Amino acid sequence: MGKLPLIALTVTLTILVMMAVSYFISRVFVHRSIRRLLHSIGKQLLPNFSAPLASTLPVAVQRYLHYALKEGQPNIRYAVLEQKAQFRHRLTSKWSTVTATEYISGMEPGFVWDATLRHHTLWFRTAVLSYFKGCGSGHLKLYGSIGLQEFEGAETDTSMLFRFLSELVWLPTGLLPTNTLRWEHVDNNSACAIITDGHTQVSALFVFNDVGEIERITTLDKYRDYKSGYEQQAFTLVCGKWKEVEGVMIPTEVRFVWNTRQGDFEYGIFHVTDVRYYYS
Repeated sequence: MGKLPLIALTVTLTILVMMAVSYFISRVFVHRSIRRLLHSIGKQLLPNFSAPLASTLPVAVQRYLHYALKEGQPNIRYAVLEQKAQFRHRLTSKWSTVTATEYISGMEPGFVWDATLRHHTLWFRTAVLSYFKGCGSGHLKLYGSIGLQEFEGAETDTSMLFRFLSELVWLPTGLLPTNTLRWEHVDNNSACAIITDGHTQVSALFVFNDVGEIERITTLDKYRDYKSGYEQQAFTLVCGKWKEVEGVMIPTEVRFVWNTRQGDFEYGIFHVTDVRYYYS
């Protein structure tokens, strides 16, 4: 082997080793974040669901809770969700396939979303989004090792707190009122949820059908990532394909839609393929 090919091979192997080490370190930090979240979730005993617990809530929320939960349903401490999805960043972007595992609290606000995004088999990106003790954060990495984008700051805090609120559709006991979450009546088919965590507060309009299913959740408390920075943007989460899982009714498909002046832009279609609930 000549000198130049040998140098090229050495450089390539060095880069691959550095990427492998970076990937391993990144995974260690992700697993540490998951452990930190699970250890922080409150273990206090909360009452099982019953009609009196929902009796003072807006009529639409009462209808939803009686549809989603059975009498005596124990409070869900946290859930682990497996997801498959299609995602695109812009209208002209190609769709990526996404596989993800999410750990989400059913008590105080908090989650870790750990995902892999693939355009094709030759390359992939990893994405981690989280909310913990009032702070939202995240990163996007090529091959799980080369940093592409970091997410943090007040806009991320707000967006991630809204994400937590909206994804409580998968842990319906978490939508009962608490010290951080309250409901306001709008009409017989909608209600506004307001969640406050530290210095961050978000609100969202939940729209319900006559059966009790949540049809959509809309908010202005979400920020879209543009090249010039983050911009507040109207957003809708559309819920569908409701199914009973461990005695709880949840949507197994959600669609992410930016509501822009030019029209609606659907950028994510997520399917929940497995849910595991933990009560203690």
